[in-house]
Formats: sequence, structure tokens, C-alpha cells
Amino acid sequence: MTSVYMLANRLTKILTACIASVALVAGCATTPADTGPVAKQVAAPSHGTHMQHTEPDDLGRLLYGMEHSADKTMLDEIRVKGLFPGASSNKQILTMMNNMGSNYTWPASDERLRSDAGILILAHGFGDHGDQTLRNQMLSMGEDVPLSFAFGMSMMMSDHIQLGLDDLTEAGAADIVIIPAVSTRHNTLKRQWDYVFSLRDEAEYASVPRVSTDARLHFAEPLEDHPLVGKILVDYAAEISKNPPREEVIIVGHGPVDPGDNQQQLDIMDSLADYIRESAEYAEVHVATLQDDAPVEVRRANVKALRTLIIDARDVGRDTLVVTNLLGTRMVQSSLRRDLRGLGYRFNSKGLIQHDNFIEWINASARENLAAIK
Repeated sequence: MTSVYMLANRLTKILTACIASVALVAGCATTPADTGPVAKQVAAPSHGTHMQHTEPDDLGRLLYGMEHSADKTMLDEIRVKGLFPGASSNKQILTMMNNMGSNYTWPASDERLRSDAGILILAHGFGDHGDQTLRNQMLSMGEDVPLSFAFGMSMMMSDHIQLGLDDLTEAGAADIVIIPAVSTRHNTLKRQWDYVFSLRDEAEYASVPRVSTDARLHFAEPLEDHPLVGKILVDYAAEISKNPPREEVIIVGHGPVDPGDNQQQLDIMDSLADYIRESAEYAEVHVATLQDDAPVEVRRANVKALRTLIIDARDVGRDTLVVTNLLGTRMVQSSLRRDLRGLGYRFNSKGLIQHDNFIEWINASARENLAAIK
């Protein structure tokens, strides 16, 4: 059995190799928790619905492709919270949920590996190719410490997270580091995860079963405005820059629906903008969010403001460079291109997960939290 202290040292050694293998798909050491909040032992009567169907597919994924199932109470809760404004019935909500993709568990270690510590990475999901490529980049870490992924929105189920924890405890993990692969804590997904781990009282989506484990859980922080994220954006802007003094940069984010959350996200992004401001003599560096899931009129106003920034830059003879702090490269980038149709600008559509620093963040988060375990 591998000890926590040995794992921390070995993770340091594999960091460089892990970064070198990053492929383009589609950032940031965090402060370790002391011992981390520990998930309460709570009953999870609904877990059994999906737990009966946990045979892995050909790639080793558990629950992959399984349709969402929910009782009337859960669907009513989703509808009352207004999470799907276009849905007028529970049947429509369930259809929309199934179109969002799977919630599933994907172990990344040999099932024979044993250790007293493990790592669970939570992620929204980046599509089949993105999920697989990200997992592949972490396989070297999974050779040293039991590692598992829980992909999905967790809107109406938490079985994939419970299975991830179970996978790690079965490998002997008494301490588990939870790494949330999100750009900010100020969003509904992070709060739903917090609910699942009994770190907050109210569910952001449906009141899904909370997880239960005998392991001690240690929670890493999201990416937010860490210097490594700033370096990613510096690099992405530089890749499309030709003459910084004649260019304005706009960092565009997804943006939370809640106005208060959105302002906090803009503040974080402005901190990231400082790294770009200090990296080169750009004429201006702006930040903007789409609030992509907000009511149509809110999103439309954000797009109008974004287009105005580009038009104003053009009117004074400046080019516009657009980068994002999005993790993946899928839907939002495509929508953004449509939003800015007809305007002249240069767009680096890469997501944070495509940069070496993203893998460095995961490694450093795990390493620092494992080292903090006493």
C-alpha cells in the first residue's frame, strides 16, 4: 500500500511528464484544505435506482449513456426553480435533461492499485472526445494513486459521484481529495456539488441523494483567478496578437445567471485581465460574460454590449482579440461566433483544458492536498 507522503512526492515527479503529454481537446495550484470538510453520513435511498446498473462499458465508464430518471417530486422541483424556462411539462424537462448528456463515473486507475489516499475529479463534461483526452492525460497520476472522474451536471442524480467515491474507498482510500474542475465557485454547478457533499443545505437543482462515505474528504478550490489561469490567457491572446498597442483584448466568460454571482465572476475575470495587461502593451483589456443560461433578454443585452466594444475599437482603428476562460471548446464558442457574426475580430477559441497549465493545476491541487493530510 502506498502512503500519503510517498504519493505527494511521486506526484511531484510525474508532473512534468503529465504536462508534456497534453493534447488539444475541445488552469493553477490551489490552497489545500486543512483536513477538508467531511461529508456527512446521510441516507441515500434513491441511489439504488442507478446503482443496479453499474456494469462498465467497453471503455470502463459506469452509468454512461443511461437516461435520466426522476419522480414527479423531483421534476416539479426543477420546474418550480425555473431551470428550464422553455419547458412547460415534466415530460419536456426530462427530454431536455436527456439531451444534456450522461452523468457517469470513469475510473482512471488499475483496479488492483491500492492506496490510503485517492483523488476524485468532478467535471461538467467536455464531450466524449474531451472527456477521454482529459482522462488520458491523467493516467500517469492514476498509476500512483487511485483516481476517478465523475462527469456530468448532477442536476437530477448523484450516483456517478457516489460510485466515484466507492471506487476509491474500495481501493483502500481513507482520504480522498475532491477536485472541482470549474472556472469559478460562483455558479450553480459548484453549489449543487456542495449540496451533494453536504456542504450547503439547499440544492441548486433537484434535491438529489447526498453522498455517503467513511473516507475523509479534502476539497480543492476551483480555478478562478490563479496565476496559472492568467498565464493561459496571456498565451492565448499572444497567439492571435500582431501589434499589441493597436489591439484591444476581450476575455469572454459563460457567466452565471444570478446578477450577484455574475458580478463576482466579472471581478475574478478582471483580476485575470491584469495578467494580460502586464504581459504586453495592449491598448485595452476588457471582460464580459454572456450569462449564457439567463433569460433571453439578459443574454441579448450582454451580446449587444460585447458587440459595442468591438465596434468602438474598430472606430478608433484598433483590432479586437477575443479569448475566453471557458474550460472546453464546445457549445459556447459556437454561440459566440454567431453572436459576433458580421464583425471584424480575431478569436482564439481554445479552452483552458487545452493548455499545459490545466494539467499542472490538477496535479498541484492533488499534490498539495495530499501533502496537507496528517
